[in-house]
Amino acid sequence: MIAIVGAGPAGSYLAYLLARQGKDVTILEEHDRIGSPVQCTGIVTHSIEKFFKLKNEVIAKRLDKVVVVGKSSKISVNVDEIVMWRDKFDMFVAEMAQDAGAKILLNHRFIGFDGKQSIKVKDRKNSKLKEIKADIIVGADGPYSAVANAAGMGSNSKNYIGMQAKIRLKMDTTAFETYFGIDFPNFFGWVVPESEDTVRLGIGCFENTKEYFYKFLKMRTGKKDILCWESGLIPLYNPKKTIQKGNVYLIGDAATHVKATTGGGIIPSLKAAHTLCDCIASNKNYNREFKRQSGKELLLHLRLRNILNKFSDNDYGKLLSLMSQEKVKKILKKYDRDTPIPLLANLLLKEPRFLLLPTTTILKNFCGWKGSRTTK
Repeated sequence: MIAIVGAGPAGSYLAYLLARQGKDVTILEEHDRIGSPVQCTGIVTHSIEKFFKLKNEVIAKRLDKVVVVGKSSKISVNVDEIVMWRDKFDMFVAEMAQDAGAKILLNHRFIGFDGKQSIKVKDRKNSKLKEIKADIIVGADGPYSAVANAAGMGSNSKNYIGMQAKIRLKMDTTAFETYFGIDFPNFFGWVVPESEDTVRLGIGCFENTKEYFYKFLKMRTGKKDILCWESGLIPLYNPKKTIQKGNVYLIGDAATHVKATTGGGIIPSLKAAHTLCDCIASNKNYNREFKRQSGKELLLHLRLRNILNKFSDNDYGKLLSLMSQEKVKKILKKYDRDTPIPLLANLLLKEPRFLLLPTTTILKNFCGWKGSRTTK
């Protein structure tokens, strides 16, 4: 039996893939409801539809523009994005797993291991401890992963503090906004519409997040009223993290499978689910296979994030100026952030002056860039 701890998209999608292959799979979810509490903006690129077709009830909005705002300038770029009702999305993927034959046990909290092929769980309804036999255990239980810690796979990975709330605000419901270099150290702010008069407004930082959140809220809306909070940790991808140890595996936030540029983890986790399913079925080394199939993409996101963290407001102004060109906008429309290697390679081909921005020359070798007269 395969026990998957956590019924988020990573765990449920993996369960779906394994159950389709005839595997005996059980998902353990500590909450009494899948998708609760919501701790995610729920915006994804159209690349998600490479994995499955979303039901209409899962989709809050389809967006065709992003407004990128710096301290002294802003640009609008055409995109193809989906804003999801995150709780409904989690239920949607979990139902896919159930329909494929996986079992889901709600109110079951992972406590620890009892030998190599047995785990202890607590039934939160009656507070009883149970022992569950499992040949394989997967931790899909988020950045505080109890499975990782119990297996000795915890690490010193960093986490951003993501602070998000729903706010009453009217804005263009075909576009979302991202904010860079406006008093937000190390990360960025965002405003995403979910309906005609409600938005998801948030910010991510390593520290002083509450202070920066309210500063951003006042700057963007002039308001202080909060409808509800949807905050949580955002893991920073750690390329050195062990994600397989014997018969224990990690996926999703538990494995830091998150794009460091944006904090998005849904699509990287869906990709990782395919890799892990194949590794389990074919007895392959998951640590090695994940790095081969997805590691380079997430490492590129991490390097870009480290570069952006060093940008001044002037650097962001130059970046937005280059991005405002029509030839660059066409590339940004064609390649989304879930295909970062072809995106960056084509951006450099179309506009080599990106390499004149501070510290970006370290990316030349990463993308196989040979240089040109423009960049010398």
